[in-house]
Amino acid sequence: MITTSDGTMKAAVWHGAKDVRVEQVAVPRVSAADDVLVAVDVACICASDLAEYRDGPHVIPVGRPHRLSGRTAPITLGHEFVGRVVATGSGVRGLSVGDRVCGDACIKCGVCFWCRRGEYNICSSGGSIGLHVDGAFADYLKVPDYTLHKVPDGVSDKAAAVVEPLAVGLHGLRRGRFEAGESVVVVGFGMIGAAATVLAAASGAGRVVVVESAPQRAAAARIAGATDVLAPGDELRGAVRALTGGRGGDLVLDCTGRANVLPTSVELSRRGGRVVVCGLAHDPTPLATDRLVYFEREVIGSLGYRHDHEAVLRLLELQKLDVGWLFAPAIALEDIVTRGFEAMDADTGTARLRIPVEIGA
Repeated sequence: MITTSDGTMKAAVWHGAKDVRVEQVAVPRVSAADDVLVAVDVACICASDLAEYRDGPHVIPVGRPHRLSGRTAPITLGHEFVGRVVATGSGVRGLSVGDRVCGDACIKCGVCFWCRRGEYNICSSGGSIGLHVDGAFADYLKVPDYTLHKVPDGVSDKAAAVVEPLAVGLHGLRRGRFEAGESVVVVGFGMIGAAATVLAAASGAGRVVVVESAPQRAAAARIAGATDVLAPGDELRGAVRALTGGRGGDLVLDCTGRANVLPTSVELSRRGGRVVVCGLAHDPTPLATDRLVYFEREVIGSLGYRHDHEAVLRLLELQKLDVGWLFAPAIALEDIVTRGFEAMDADTGTARLRIPVEIGA
């Protein structure tokens, strides 16, 4: 553990686009009854972290404080992590010092209409660890107890660190009302596409078709459980239909984050099919709504996850998910800019979709 006698620790702090500094900050203190202090062992770099580094701010509050956390930049990044509990607030139950834990990144108010319905991922004032409060690219992380899940002994640290993005994939399948035996089409094989692929395959999909242009990622899709891998192009719709009895996919998950791809994803679904949008695009989409109405297709938004982490942990514990191929070589926190953000930004076609940052391991 890298700490100093003056009560500080190292953290990767976002100050602005292209301005993440590994610097000394104060070790967070347990103050609220539900606070838990975690010594971080491994944290992984997410595409949202990269986006904030490359050309943010996107969601990091600058100028006006976030209405739930009260925070503005500078903010310590990182929300995919595993670590060990080192201190708890007076009201924490079910977690003890020494427990190995991973995290749900959502912070919530707990009292709004959506929180009362259990839909905390769309809390009216919610936010994310590592974007609206300090995150896991640090020696220590302080979070509310409701965000943490115990990690079973049989789950490795690296696998536990990617439970969070795997939960995003599982939530997309659940939002699409996936049923075993259905054909699933995954458009885009970034981390969320990979999560959707591996979870659909493990959950009994009759066919998992991945659409991906990058050769390394296309090859990795087969390792993840894809039965078929197709490149984008003019013949894509016909190729998907040929693989699905002439119908199209029962469930299509658009994981590209590109607004211009959504019309294609819709065309890959069957009559009465469901299209789940997991990737976040900020531009308008040219989707023609008659392609929905004529064929009673559904387009469904999917944000993050809710109540999905325990299922992912159970699948990992049962060795139903192979995620070892996801990881690039580990790096140190001090190298997170050059060997982390810059390396990811330069190699968008890599099949190693997560760079683990070893902090206290």
